[in-house]
Amino acid sequence: MSLSGDELFAAGRFDEAMAAYRQILAKDPADAAARMGLDAILERARTEQPNALLRELLLQAFADDGANWEAVGWGAANQLLVGWPQDNDLAVLAADPLLREFLRKSLNRDAALERRLIALRRAVADALLAAEAPGEAIVALADALAEQAWHNEYIWPDDATVPDGPAAAMFRPSATPRADVIEERRLAAEIPEIAPIVDAVSQSVAAMYEANPYPRWTHLARRPTVDVRAALLHDFPHAAPVDFGDGPLQVLMPGAGTGQHPLTVASSYAGAQVTGVDLSRASLAYGKRMASRHGIANIEFLRGDILDLAKLGRTFDHAECVGVLHHMADPRAGLMAISSVLRPGAFLRLGLYGEGARTLVVRARRDIEAAKLPATLDGLRDFRRRVMTGQWRRLRGLTEWEDFWSASLLRDLCFHVQEHRYTVSRVRSFLEGSGLNFLGFEFNVGASQRADAGAGPLALYAARFPSERTLSDLANWEQLEREKSGLFPGYAFVCQKM
Repeated sequence: MSLSGDELFAAGRFDEAMAAYRQILAKDPADAAARMGLDAILERARTEQPNALLRELLLQAFADDGANWEAVGWGAANQLLVGWPQDNDLAVLAADPLLREFLRKSLNRDAALERRLIALRRAVADALLAAEAPGEAIVALADALAEQAWHNEYIWPDDATVPDGPAAAMFRPSATPRADVIEERRLAAEIPEIAPIVDAVSQSVAAMYEANPYPRWTHLARRPTVDVRAALLHDFPHAAPVDFGDGPLQVLMPGAGTGQHPLTVASSYAGAQVTGVDLSRASLAYGKRMASRHGIANIEFLRGDILDLAKLGRTFDHAECVGVLHHMADPRAGLMAISSVLRPGAFLRLGLYGEGARTLVVRARRDIEAAKLPATLDGLRDFRRRVMTGQWRRLRGLTEWEDFWSASLLRDLCFHVQEHRYTVSRVRSFLEGSGLNFLGFEFNVGASQRADAGAGPLALYAARFPSERTLSDLANWEQLEREKSGLFPGYAFVCQKM
C-alpha cells in the first residue's frame, strides 16, 4: 500500500511527499490538506543554486489565494537570494515574477535579502526619477516594493532624497489613506463594546494596538475542516468526554487582535460560531474587514477587556487565547475571567511566553529603556539599525526571530508596554484553583503550524516517566525543564473546564 503525503512528510521523505501532494492538487486544486502539506515543504525548501521546479511551485502557491503565503515566503526568499544576479541587473530583477509576487504577498524575514531589497529600492527610485516614461516592468517592480513597504509598515529606513511622488511609496506612507484604511475607520466606529475599559494597563495596551494593530496580514490560508472537540479528545484521550448537543460550537477568542487566528478558527472549525474580543478597535476593524473580504459570516467582534467577559451574560463551549494573558496586569485574573464563562467540559487553548526563551528579548527591553528609544516608527528603525549593523552585537540573534521584520511585530516583540514570562512551575501555580484541568502541552513548529517536530519533548517525557502515559503531569514537566534547558520555546497547552 502506498504511503500518503502526510505519512511521507512525517518520515522525512519530502521529495516523495511533495510529489504526492502535487498529484492530489492536480486532481483537486481546493484540497486544503494537500495544499497545507505542500506549503510546509516549500516553507522548508533550501537550495544552494536556483531550482526551476521550486520556483514554479512557489509561483503556483502565490497564485492560490488559499495557500499559506507566509510559509512559502521562506522558500521564496531562498530562491531569490541564490538566484540574485551578481551585477544586480535591474532589468533582470524587474522581469522576475517570483520577486514581484514575493514582495506583494509575503513579508520578508531574511536579513541578507533585506539588504539587497533596500539597494534595489534605491535603484528603482532612481530609474523612476530619471525617466519620463519608465518601462512597465520597472513600474510593476516599484508597485511591488511599495506593497512590501506597506506590509512591513515602513520599517526600512526612509531616504529623504527621494521626493514625494510615485517613488516615495516605497519609502514612506502616503498622505492619502488607502481604501482599506478608510474602510477600517468606518468599521471601528460600529463595533459594539462590552463595557468601558477602566484597567490602567489594559488602557495602555489598547493604545499601543490602536497605533500598531497586530499583526498586519494579507490573506487567510485554506485549512481542512476539523471537529476540534473530536481532535482534542483524540490528542488527549484522558480528557472528560463531553456532548454539547447539535447546536453551533460557541467559541470565545479573547485577545482577537486583527482577526487572523479567529478567522482561521471560524473558517475551519466545524459548526463554529466565533466571538472575538479585543481592547483595540483598530485591530478589530482590521479583522472585520478581512472577514468580509473572505466571506466569513460566523464571527462577531466585540471591543472589551477580558476582565469584563462575565458581562456578556453568555457561556462558551470552547476558547483559544494565545499570546494574550501575559500582556495583562494580572494574567491570573484574566484566566479566571475566561474560566468563568466556559461551560463544564469546554476546552481552552492557551499560549504563554517562556522565561528561558525570551532571555534575548529581556536584554533588548533593558537596552531600549537605557537608550530611551521611543516606541515610534523612528525609534523602531533606530533599534533595528543598532541591531543589524552590529552596534548592539549581543542582540544580533533577534534577526532570527519572525517578529523582527515589521513595525507592529517588532513593537509587540521588544517594545510592549506589559509583559509577563513563565516557567512550568509558574504555569502550575497559574492554573491552581482556576477550575481548569491541565491536559497537556502542544508542540507546533514553523509558520505553517505543523506539529511534525513535537515528538522530541513528548518522547523524552514518555521515556523518562513511562508509567505516566497521559503526558500531563506538570510536576514531571517541571523536572524535565530543570534537566533540559530550552525544552520549551514557550508554553502552548490545552485545559478543560471541570
